[in-house]
Amino acid sequence: MSKLRSFLEALREVRAQGARISTVERELIRIAPQLAALEERVEDLRARLDDPAFEADDEQRGQARSLVDEVRAEHAKVRARISAAVVFEERLRVLETRAGIDSTTDGPTG
Repeated sequence: MSKLRSFLEALREVRAQGARISTVERELIRIAPQLAALEERVEDLRARLDDPAFEADDEQRGQARSLVDEVRAEHAKVRARISAAVVFEERLRVLETRAGIDSTTDGPTG
């Protein structure tokens, strides 16, 4: 009986994780286009800063470069979080497979 209880608890945990991952997946789908647009804008800003025709003194250029660097750092953090979510999702899929759960129906496979 203890094994059955452990299995049922594990099943509940897998389903709860599945729900969490579904939420994260929806958010990733929602923010992916925004992230791509930000990447494009940051690259455009970087190119403008490197343009000799850009009119600014050294202090302004330094501030602008600092801001671009901050945006790049935040972008790298977001990418890392997305990568971690993808890895977590794959781990959940493996657990569901081992537990015999069909992730599309939340029911048994087969």
